[in-house]
Amino acid sequence: MQYERLPLSSGYMIQEKFAHFTDHELHMHDALEVSIALDQGMKYKIGEACYYAGPGDIFLLRPFEPHWNLTQEEGQPSRWIMLLFSPSFVSFIPRGSSLLTPFYMTNTSPLIPADSVHAQAVQRLAIEALEEAKQALPGWELQQQTLMIQMLVHMQRYYMMHNRDQLQEDSSAHGIIQAIEYLMAHWAEDIDMDIVIEQSLIKKTWFYTKFREVTGLTPNEFIVRLRLQYAGHMLQSTAKSITDIALTCGFGSASYFNKVFKEFHHLTPRDYRKR
Repeated sequence: MQYERLPLSSGYMIQEKFAHFTDHELHMHDALEVSIALDQGMKYKIGEACYYAGPGDIFLLRPFEPHWNLTQEEGQPSRWIMLLFSPSFVSFIPRGSSLLTPFYMTNTSPLIPADSVHAQAVQRLAIEALEEAKQALPGWELQQQTLMIQMLVHMQRYYMMHNRDQLQEDSSAHGIIQAIEYLMAHWAEDIDMDIVIEQSLIKKTWFYTKFREVTGLTPNEFIVRLRLQYAGHMLQSTAKSITDIALTCGFGSASYFNKVFKEFHHLTPRDYRKR
């Protein structure tokens, strides 16, 4: 397993890339990733599952999720667009954290199929965002960020509509999504889980069962990973001290932050910042 450190000092990245017919080691990172197949067929390995994509198919790759992609046929490289961003990218948007909910739900398919109007809109917007960077006209960075937000809106709408029947039939699923959005909005605070559970209108034992079913994590694991994502972004994009980042991100102390960070990244925060 290869851990990849991604340079997201501005909070996001968008690139056109080529996938080749070369099997390689799974890699993982703490960024949220969107992969858009443009032409040819592609194969995705996500965790233990394999998926095949056609032109226009979109995959959402969750943070800390092992994955790779490659073209399906030797000698036919596949063009694809990679979007990467930190959760901090939406921190300035009212209720922006709700746009990230699909990236933290492991009980749904990571695929948004090409025949979906939302997949078509995301692909069109991504191509526009690449074109903005190529032309580099005045204000292109702001326009590119606006397009990124529109893409996130379409992805959230797809997942909410795709899971509409489940949400209507299972009231607890709606409560868990509310809890996820709350944790993403208050990640740096001293969170009282009893209050979160009370707001979800789910009994305590069932809440923990459903939360793991939806996210693949306990609430505490979920919070720690969120804090690590924000901390990683701060290490890259600010000159704050390790102690300041530890306290800002809710770890309580630099020693505890160092311990948890090294468990996930196999590097100390200081070494991570130097790379």
